[in-house]
This record gives sequence, structure tokens and C-alpha cells, in this order.
Amino acid sequence: MFLSASHNQVSMLKKIISSLLLSAAFAGSCAAQDFIIPRAAQAPRLQDYLHGEPANHGYKITEFRQRAPGDGTPSSKPTNAYLSYDDTHFYAVFVAKDDPNLIRARIAKREDTEGDDIVILELDTFNDKRRSFSFFINPYGVQLDSKRTEGFEPDINFDTQWESEGQLTEDGYVVRVAIPLKSLRFKSADVQTWGIGVGRVIARLNEEAFWPYITKRLAGVVTQLQPMTIPEKLSAGRNAQINPFVFMGNSKALDAENLQKPVWQHENKLQGGLDAKWVLGDAAAVDVTLKPDFSDVDSDEPQIVVGKRYEVLFPEKRPFFLENASFFQTPNPLFFSRRIAQPSAGVRVTGRADSWSYGGLVIDDEMQADDEKNAVKAHISMGRVQKDLTSDFSLGALLTDRKAGSQRDTVLGVDARYQWDDNWIFQGQVAKSEKQVGQQKQSAHLNYLEAKHQGNHLEYLAKYIDISNGFADRLAFLPRTNYKQFHQETRYVEHVEGGDLLQRYGLILNAEISRNQQNQLQDWAADLGVFVEGSHDTWFDVFSRNGYENFEGKEFDKRGWLIGAGSAWFDWLRVNAEFGALDAINYTPAAGVAASLGRGRSVDFNVAIKPHPQWRLEEKVLWNDLKMPAAIAPMSDNSVFRNLMWRTKLSYQHTRFLGMRIIADYHVLASNPALSNLGSGKQFNTDFQVNYTLSPGTSLIAGYGNRQENLAQIGNPQMLVRTDDLNLRTGRRAFIKLNYLYQF
Repeated sequence: MFLSASHNQVSMLKKIISSLLLSAAFAGSCAAQDFIIPRAAQAPRLQDYLHGEPANHGYKITEFRQRAPGDGTPSSKPTNAYLSYDDTHFYAVFVAKDDPNLIRARIAKREDTEGDDIVILELDTFNDKRRSFSFFINPYGVQLDSKRTEGFEPDINFDTQWESEGQLTEDGYVVRVAIPLKSLRFKSADVQTWGIGVGRVIARLNEEAFWPYITKRLAGVVTQLQPMTIPEKLSAGRNAQINPFVFMGNSKALDAENLQKPVWQHENKLQGGLDAKWVLGDAAAVDVTLKPDFSDVDSDEPQIVVGKRYEVLFPEKRPFFLENASFFQTPNPLFFSRRIAQPSAGVRVTGRADSWSYGGLVIDDEMQADDEKNAVKAHISMGRVQKDLTSDFSLGALLTDRKAGSQRDTVLGVDARYQWDDNWIFQGQVAKSEKQVGQQKQSAHLNYLEAKHQGNHLEYLAKYIDISNGFADRLAFLPRTNYKQFHQETRYVEHVEGGDLLQRYGLILNAEISRNQQNQLQDWAADLGVFVEGSHDTWFDVFSRNGYENFEGKEFDKRGWLIGAGSAWFDWLRVNAEFGALDAINYTPAAGVAASLGRGRSVDFNVAIKPHPQWRLEEKVLWNDLKMPAAIAPMSDNSVFRNLMWRTKLSYQHTRFLGMRIIADYHVLASNPALSNLGSGKQFNTDFQVNYTLSPGTSLIAGYGNRQENLAQIGNPQMLVRTDDLNLRTGRRAFIKLNYLYQF
């Protein structure tokens, strides 16, 4: 997908010259046109475009130019896009020419378009050059939507109501999009001016082509959209939604934390809940949730956590927290919604007003952390405002507050973003936190500065972060505190013009250095690598790593290498693999054993097989181990641990709306008790789910899960013992969930 950007503010002459150059890139037939979108005499139909161009086709766009691999060159395949609107919808129809035997597309569930050909519609409905709605559609009409905010990663968790359909033809495919105006946000005006862009991705060629020409030579995507006029007043109209759900489930789980006193937990659950939304005016929304249930959320993707010193990030998956999350983004995230474990009720307000954007959240959390045994619930509130002072400069502020029992954590931060010119963007943030336990208070600070350069050959990122000891992190993801760190990433790319197999190659240099608040060196690392990329998403890279780390007062020098490769050369097969051998510290030594340096190895292997447009088989294997040198561990078994995670996922999508999937997870950790205090164990989980999703908010889901471990129950009273085999079923869950979206 096309990337986010950077920024710069130079002289007026330079901006005029850049503007002229961009205009020339897509001049042709568009040069003499007024960018006025016509009203549709009637809603466009897909079949009207299958065999030609209807009389009232809308605003026609033809001049697509590549962003990649050939930045600025005409698209390799013809594409026409047609734009129109009426009182209730904004319409886009794409006619994409290609050999139908080479088109990559699957009948998949919503938002599962990875590896497919797609068409793209970008709408900057406020024409502020900062934010846009993004709509992606594959040739079968499968949808993916997101929100884009310049300076941040696209928010792919955004969901809204819209229509799409697609059909393969003898010379390509046709896609129709109808977006209800009530699903968008825009200012009230007699004449609407929106920034608009349309695009197409041809997966096998790694080709991204757009109108207007969106180049990698300039920072940003939204900044390069074409202002287009809708010559009449539009309104989203009345927009209220009520989304109730009913959940029925039965579960049984074993708490095996204490093998001497195992606890079985049984639950029969019948629960109802409600989400509601009201749109106020055309640009603000109020969301309410009561007793939300997240039982249909897939388990986290496997990640290696064994052998890590710091907490590993697992992304949020719960719909209530994903929606409109972009309103709460800051350069260094100070709000991490997974810290909210079991919300009972909450209210969120988000919106835009002229050059202001704002968001507020109040929610109760009924599940307290282990160190808050006396807390009944946590009360959480948060507010965020941002002001665009100019098209290049914005200021923002964020306040978070969490109170649980006698404990209270408050964080106040301000941030700024400045686009220096067409290539450079600068962001900064300062924050102060206060922890209070009873009458005791502790204050701490956070400072953050970032510089980012986006160009055709040079991509550069530099970050400086300073977090003092004791910074309040109960609502933020801060794996470490009490450190000052400088981090930089440099990527130099050479493009092969007209390249087929080889499209680009280059060098990568990443480096960082960290000190504590007393200015003592804690660690540093430097990676030097080379990479090559070609068509069909084919890539190869190799890295050499050098580093240093101070752990528990001991100094360790670290060396290693990483190598990776991947390809989707065949439509039915995608493979990615990474291998590494790196010096690593034993962070969890056994009692009486000092922390020491060993050799760690790792494997990350992924394969996806698509034998049919409706079937998909995915295999993911993660493996890592750590061994001590003979001088440190003069024993027959010098292994500290061996860790294996294997996930198999089989999906079948009968239609765009009805599908099923089976997930099987196998995890085995073998730890050497003479060297490590990690606990050994095996676990096998299966998860089956059938999902009928008509639209976001309307679905019927049925699921069953099972967990087995290498445990056996013995004695009276019962105790648990570890075995070699997966003998004991320690958990199961069955549920049905129905939710239905009522729109008014």
C-alpha cells in the first residue's frame, strides 16, 4: 500500500516550481478540465460498465501514473475511474483492464485483501491536506477501509458502512463503490471541495498507480490529492445507530499457576450488551458502549516473547477501541487500550470543527491488575485536541487519567507537527505524569523528538526519547523507563528503470544508543544490511549486527547476523522466511546462576497456500533457542531453552459474507532448570468459528475452542504433574453471538 509521508517548508518559489512540475506530470486531457464532479441522474450500476461506457458515466479519470515501481511512468494497464454523487451517496466505478488469468483476487471476508489486486478511493472530505478516508476493493468486491493521518501509520481498524461489488470480465474486472454520505464526515457548506485520489494496485507487478500522480519524491499522500468540487450543499442527514448483541456461552478453564492447588473455573453465560452511535451535525460523533463482549475476537498472532528483556506489543483487536483510534494518536503513544481489560460501560466523543479535531473517552474497567487487589474497578478518562494552525503546522494536547482504589495515574502531554518542505517532517512531544498511591506522589517526564525524510532514493528517520524513572504507564505502552535513547534508520534505494525481475536494491543502516538518566551507557546496537526487491513481491535481505548491553551491572558485547527472503511468485503461494544467529543474554537465570551471554538462534517462517479463490491455508512457525558456551556451562546440556510455536489456519469463504476458519496452535517450551528459571510446558489449542457478517455491526458468530496441556491430575486432593504428552484438557469454550445494527 502507498506509504505515509514527510514534510518541509521552503521558499515560495520552490513551492511554485514543485506545483508546476506536479501539474505537468498529469497534464494531458485533464489540464483543460474543471475538476467538478457531476450529480448522478441515477445510481450507477455495475452492469452498465461491463461492456462499455454509459451515457451518464460521471467524471471520467484515465491518466493513472505509477508510484511504484516506476515513479511517474504511466500505468502498465489501462484503468478508467468514474466519479459521481447524489443526495445520499458518493459513487466510484473502476474499469480495470488486464488478462483475467493473471488477476490476483480471492473471495474473502471483509478486510482480507492481502496479496490481491485492488482499486483505491481516497477522500479528504475537509480538504485540509492532513486526513483522509481510504477505501480498498478487490476484483470480487471485498472491502477494506481505513483512515489516513499524515505523520502516522494508516488506521486500518476504521470500519464504516458502504457498498461494493466487483466482477471479473473477459478483459479485466469492474468494481462499483457506493459510500453513504452519513458514513463520512465533512463540513457544512453550500459548495463542497474535497481532496480526491483514485488508485490501482497490480499485485504480481508490485505496481501502484494513482490519479492524481502521487509520487514518493514528496512526503505525504493526502497532501497530493486533487481538490475537486461538488457544486451543491450536501448533508449526512440524520445518523443514529443502535447495535445490540446477545451472547450465549459455556466455558471451563483450569488455573494451573499453582500445581499444588489447581482451580477449575466453570461459567454458563447469557449476556446482552449495546453499542450506540449518534452523529451530531456532519462532523462529530458520540459512541456509547454497555457491557461489551469480545468473545469473537481472534487470538493474538504468535510472537516470540521467550528470551526477551522487555514487554512485547500485542495489538488491539477489540472493535470499540479500534474505531476512531486515530483521534487519540500522538507521536509517542501515551494511550494503549489493551491496558483496559474488562470494560463495563464507556462513552466516546470524536469530531472535527474547522481546523480543530478532538476526542474524549470515559470508561469503567472491572478487572483490576494483580497489584490492585483492593480496587473494585478502574475509572478511566482521556481527552485529546489538535489544532491545525497552518497546512504545515499543528499543535495537540492529550490528558489521560486512571483511578483504581487508592491509586491514580495522570498524564498530560503536548505535541507538535511541522512539515518543513516536500520531504522533511518534524514531530515533537513533551509529557508529564503523576503517580499517586494514598498520599504519596511521584512525578516523571517524557520528551520525544522525531525527524523524518521521504524521498525517491533516501528515506531517513531519527528519534530521540527521554523517559524518566517512574513514568505512569498504566494506560500507555512503555516497555522501559529511566532511559534516554537516540535511534536512527537510513534506507538508500536505487530503482531499476523498466525492471521486471529486479526492481530496486539498496542499503540499510539502523543504529541506536541508550543511556539512563544518570547518563550511564545502557546499550547500543548497529545493523548494516543490503536488500533487493523484485516483481511478485519477491525480496531478499541480509544484516550484520553489532551491539552492547549492560544487564545487572555486567557488560556484554553482542554480535550476529540475520537473513530473510520471500516471494509470492505464484498466485496460489506466498512464502516468507527469516533466520538469525545473535548473541543473547540469559535474562532469566536459575537461582544461584549469574546472567551470562550465549548464542541465540531464531526462525520465522510463513507460508500461505491458496488452491482456490475460496480456500486459504496458512502456516506460521516461530522457533528460538539459547545455548551457553562450554566455558560457562560445562555440562552435557548447555541449552538454556528451546521454544517452538506453530500455528495452522485453514479458512473457507463461501461468499463475501459467510465463512469459517479453524486455527490450531502448538507451543512447546523446553527449559533447562540448571540454567534457567523458565517453566517448561506444552500446549495445544484449537479454535473453530463460523461467521456470517452482513456488514460491520451485523453478524452471527458461532465458535468452539479447546486447550490441552502436558498435565495430569493425581492424588486426593488433586495435584497436577507435568508429563511428556498433552494428556489433560485444561480449557474449552463454546459460544454463539448475534448482533444487529439498526440505523435511523
